[in-house]
Amino acid sequence: CSPEGLHSEAVVLRCEWAACSYAAAAMEEFCGHVAQHLRHHLPGERRDEVDPLEEYTCLWQECGFCSPESPADLVRHVYFHCYHTKLKQWGLRALRAQPDVSRCQLDFQSRNIIPEIQENFLCLWEYCERSFDNPEWFYRHVEDHSFCSEYKAAGKENHVVLCGWKDCDCSFKGRCKLREHLRSHTQEKVVACPTCGGMFANNTKFFDHIRRQTALDQQRFQCSHCSKRFATERLLRDHMRNHVNHYKCPLCDMTCPLPSSLRNHIRFRHSEERPFKCDYCDYSCKNLIDLRKHLDTHSKEPAYRCEFEACSFTARSLCSIKLHYRKVHEGDSEPRYKCHVCDKCFTRGNNLTVHLRKKHQFKWPSGHPRFRYKEHEDGYMRLQLVRYESVELTEQLLKDREKRGEALDGSPDCVVLSEGEGNLRGIVLEAPAEPSPAENRAGERQAAPQHAAACSAAGPERRINSSVPGQPASGVCFGPVPARRSAL
Repeated sequence: CSPEGLHSEAVVLRCEWAACSYAAAAMEEFCGHVAQHLRHHLPGERRDEVDPLEEYTCLWQECGFCSPESPADLVRHVYFHCYHTKLKQWGLRALRAQPDVSRCQLDFQSRNIIPEIQENFLCLWEYCERSFDNPEWFYRHVEDHSFCSEYKAAGKENHVVLCGWKDCDCSFKGRCKLREHLRSHTQEKVVACPTCGGMFANNTKFFDHIRRQTALDQQRFQCSHCSKRFATERLLRDHMRNHVNHYKCPLCDMTCPLPSSLRNHIRFRHSEERPFKCDYCDYSCKNLIDLRKHLDTHSKEPAYRCEFEACSFTARSLCSIKLHYRKVHEGDSEPRYKCHVCDKCFTRGNNLTVHLRKKHQFKWPSGHPRFRYKEHEDGYMRLQLVRYESVELTEQLLKDREKRGEALDGSPDCVVLSEGEGNLRGIVLEAPAEPSPAENRAGERQAAPQHAAACSAAGPERRINSSVPGQPASGVCFGPVPARRSAL
């Protein structure tokens, strides 16, 4: 049950505090050593004493973290370095055990950049609520809860073990499964990349992180929907699931592939709440990214500089620099957006959107606030004419619109592909062995009709069915109906 079978193996934990070269074989010894660095580094007799004029800087190599708030922030941060060091050692061992997996090609100098830890790690197991500043002790503490979890009878012979985390009623057939489940509550990672420092929930995701860096000419598996390429068939399958919408907004006809996408849609389209507020003026917004963009306007120094040579323009906001590019340098860029109806080209997607709506009378699909564009083999971005929805969701949409007396997206020519036809497909770019003449004749007799969700039949490409098990995808095609066109 240990993460990826690595708990039992010895590791070499090297301290990277300033010029220290200390090494330990156990986390208890390693954390105790790092605690000595903290005692010498932090001012005052107590770690939680606060000097309003003091800044607390991390001396871990290639880190650069600085906390103006409290020494407790630095303590928590440095202990995470200890935990991160262990995960990187597990990543190194995982790579040694898989000689067919190459090394990460990303920047080695980012290996010690760790996430910002804003508060202590709090255990939310029932009646516990213990707090930890060291993630290693926190995760071990939560694991101890899994050993003490009560069994509950389920029938005459079967028993299940219960998750005691706050607001969770999950149950499992064994404690090993419970421990894996608890990581979804604690966000515990079990391995990190020794090169770039990225952390992962399992070895499979770690190896995928490396395989995605494969040279383009070796990425043989291509998505038929967006043309992205992947090194393995499984990566392609995982990717194509993101094209299938399974969740519908309760307030409109918007459909999304993920619950998080649906939450973001509701927040931005149907909620007036603006929880992110500027400390310098009355501005408020719905997300942190917009707030950071706004804060640039309060900076004394310009945050943005024009990237074109011989241009010295600077701006305090992203909006201003984009406006500058549009007014001054738009002619310097090659037009990448092409109308699929009349082949007129544009440098920006917004201009193509205006063209499609005014010139060709296209309309946005119900519930969707914009058009989406897909890069084709010739390098041009063209309108995405198909969206994929699970069969269950398509049936729900049809029933909802029948009750309202509407056709799907208002288009009588809209086609809902059948369950057998509608699965997303991928292609293998390298041609397989030439089939025999008999196989060719049999294939010609059994060839299925082309449809929007399938790849082009030209060439000997092997197709990969990638629908989610139990949830086949249904492609929704929007046909060329004058004044009623819809697209996505």
